[in-house]
Amino acid sequence: MAAEGLLAEYPELRPFVLPNVRLTGVRIGAGAYGSVEEVAVPGAICAAKKIHDIFLDRSEIPAAEIRRATAQFVRECQLMSTLGHPNIVKFLGVAFFPGSRLPALVMERLLTSLHDLLDPETDPPPPPNTPKPFFPLSLKCSILHNVACGLAYLHERSPPVIHRDLSARNVLLNSGMVAKIVDLGVARIVPRMRTAATMTKGPGASVYMPPEASAPAKSNAQKSKYDASIDVFSLGVVSIFTIGEVFPCDPVTGTYLDEETGLLVARTELQRRAEYMRHVNGQLRACGQLRGDHPLIRLIQQCLHNGPHKRPSIREVLRLLEEARAGARDSGWEEVQAAQTQPRNQAKDRELAEARQQLRRKEEELQSSEREKQTVRQQLISSQRRETELVQAKDRELREKSSQDD
Repeated sequence: MAAEGLLAEYPELRPFVLPNVRLTGVRIGAGAYGSVEEVAVPGAICAAKKIHDIFLDRSEIPAAEIRRATAQFVRECQLMSTLGHPNIVKFLGVAFFPGSRLPALVMERLLTSLHDLLDPETDPPPPPNTPKPFFPLSLKCSILHNVACGLAYLHERSPPVIHRDLSARNVLLNSGMVAKIVDLGVARIVPRMRTAATMTKGPGASVYMPPEASAPAKSNAQKSKYDASIDVFSLGVVSIFTIGEVFPCDPVTGTYLDEETGLLVARTELQRRAEYMRHVNGQLRACGQLRGDHPLIRLIQQCLHNGPHKRPSIREVLRLLEEARAGARDSGWEEVQAAQTQPRNQAKDRELAEARQQLRRKEEELQSSEREKQTVRQQLISSQRRETELVQAKDRELREKSSQDD
């Protein structure tokens, strides 16, 4: 659907269209539904999420589904335009690019994702036995607290907004390591448009989803009934990844080696969660904070409860994270550990500094380009003004000469 056709059918989308948005050629990332591209808007470098056109292939998908997805896209734009919180990625508008049927969502540009921070995919890969960067427990608690603050803002709106797809990839970080939630509702625009063979059954990535998300529905009316506790469960899994620094195994494809049979067998849900807690306990033991009543252990165990109504409220999650953050700052362990691991952090610091400098250079180039355009526009206006004055002077001269001849 062309831009003008889409805007004619959905005029409520017009207020969100941003002019003068151009792709820089830098791909920030790609996912199941689309890609994230770097874009330049007047005065800033931003990010744009483009949905793959395969999801709008008219040869495979009924027209009614395409209209439903487009209407959902418009509703999500309207929703995101009303959100304003320091822990929610700022939505700036939409932009049309050649070859795309749906506009791209334009958002603020951040430094990295929580997933890439904890488990960076470097090219080429680091040499064997390269020590991992050190991330203080207080920083991890602060990041999780930021995420919980963002969820609290969403859950306490009227009506509540449920993310349904919270993951470490959907938590972005700025240069000050402030976490912000992204992809609100984007995962809901296209899932019903693909077959069961290409889409997960639950609302989000199965690794982060609670049992009720994959339970068979008794009726069509029950298929989409999820409450805010689904996000609390996902936050528990994000906490495991953040604290334990190990990516959660998939409950569907996760396997382990059975020592008795020598075969790869599927992990049960209980085994999966027990493995999570071993990694969390290992990290807490390393920093001298392992105890049974540690607020982080309580937080994760409560968030991962099978019963949705037995999981903590987002306010209780915030309380436990504040307690854990205060304990991490007061332990004194982090100063010692940071001093011991300072050399291994220097490379990471250089990477972050280079990324910040690159962003600043691009912003300066864009501002310089805008100044040059403004100068050219002013010169053009001056030239047109002079030309008009010359034409007017010539006209006056001709009129005066004509009157003299008369």
